[in-house]
Amino acid sequence: MISPDAFKQVMRRWASTVTIITTKAGDTIYGLTATAFSSLSVNPPEVFVSINKQTRTHPLIEQGGVFCVNFLAPEMIHISDRFAGRYPNEERFQDVRYRAEATGAPVLDDAIAYLDCTVARALDAGDHTIFIGLVQASGVQRPDDAPLLYFNGRYHRLGDAAT
Repeated sequence: MISPDAFKQVMRRWASTVTIITTKAGDTIYGLTATAFSSLSVNPPEVFVSINKQTRTHPLIEQGGVFCVNFLAPEMIHISDRFAGRYPNEERFQDVRYRAEATGAPVLDDAIAYLDCTVARALDAGDHTIFIGLVQASGVQRPDDAPLLYFNGRYHRLGDAAT
């Protein structure tokens, strides 16, 4: 088996859209920056997020049974940094406009798109849990905008098409 460092070095070569995963449990809202997200099924519409068990978000997703995947735009780097733990927990939603849709998990108003989900299943995956979400509501809020990308430890903008 390879070492965690070797695994991280390879995974840094994987470009992915930067998302903020939000959740709500009771009166508590929370969120974190993540790139470990993917679509899973079209019928039924399902996605998954992989959340580290040591984060504050993890037990809130378990308790609330909901999460929202918010796709960030390039000018939202400061929001990504805030939700990545570079700010105290109580400041994450400060000056961030959001609303509730179907599940009550925060939908960020400035996100380019979102998927609002209820947890259908949770799978143990080492130091993470894979939460499979059934999409209850979705929206493309900024149809002409490309996403913020993360590659090799840095933020990037989407470039020209390769074809």
